[in-house]
Amino acid sequence: MLLHERWFTEESRFPVQYDLALTPRTWLPLAVAVGITALAVVVWRARGRRPLVPGPIELGMKWQNYQDLLSWMPLVIGVHTAVTLLVSGIGLRLFVPNLELPANFLGAILGLAEIAIALSFIYGALTRFGAVALAGVWLAGAIFFGPVRLLEHSLFLGIAFFLFAAGRGPLAFDMSLERLHKPVERLMPHAVTVLRVLTGLSIVVVAFTEKLWNPAMGLAFLAEHPFNFFPALGLSAIGDPEFLFIAGVVELTFGLLLMSGVFVRLIILALWLPFNLTLPLLGWSELVGHLPIYGIMGLLLIWGEARPEADQAMVEGVAARAENSGGVKKERH
Repeated sequence: MLLHERWFTEESRFPVQYDLALTPRTWLPLAVAVGITALAVVVWRARGRRPLVPGPIELGMKWQNYQDLLSWMPLVIGVHTAVTLLVSGIGLRLFVPNLELPANFLGAILGLAEIAIALSFIYGALTRFGAVALAGVWLAGAIFFGPVRLLEHSLFLGIAFFLFAAGRGPLAFDMSLERLHKPVERLMPHAVTVLRVLTGLSIVVVAFTEKLWNPAMGLAFLAEHPFNFFPALGLSAIGDPEFLFIAGVVELTFGLLLMSGVFVRLIILALWLPFNLTLPLLGWSELVGHLPIYGIMGLLLIWGEARPEADQAMVEGVAARAENSGGVKKERH
């Protein structure tokens, strides 16, 4: 159940119970998640760091096509993120439905900033300034709402770093103007890693704040949305409290595995079903809120585990598109 219960409940009624941090409700899930992650790292190294799920190159894709494919990913992530920012800014929300901005000058400024960043990412215009602004809006939100609530959405910091390092890729105003469109090569070896780690951190934090440390909210959500499928499988002993605890453990484990960087494609494929299963039942809010994650999952499925040739492939792919764009423009003159 990889979803945000806080988007669909009255958040003020269910404060996070930080006192549960010193109980088995924290240490047991941590032990399970850390143990599974440690085992995955050991197996990963024993296999010589070879992935279980082959990537495009292993499946026979030509290097040039692989470059082209990766060069499109900044556009995909930029547009996915832009839709979420645009809807949130217009609705006077910060990133997600539960972070309601005040209907005053400060709220209007932050909402307008989201809209401007969204347009920057859609058009690929001054993308790096948009990425810096996104990080600034996130920091402003951490001050306004508190750091824990924004750590649930640390993936937006990862997106800001990624787009600052990579640019917005093809079909961008920046590329047509031959300004600010080339990847920052010294940052590219870290771009996807930072994005992956901060996305995993978002999942880890939500596992605690919306499930393990907030059982009342989770149970209230399940009362209105009966996602507990275990009784239908004949496991009637697993009621909503047990289901919520299991969901928190699973979410925490997936987050730590993603942060570890091992078997990335396998993890992304495993996450695909729980991230999408709730869409027909929860509707547009779920879709719009998760769009940035879908873009990140697409990149990580293609990228796989960190390696220098993937960094270089994206750099070369975006650079090649920039040269082609410049060549077309010069021919017309």
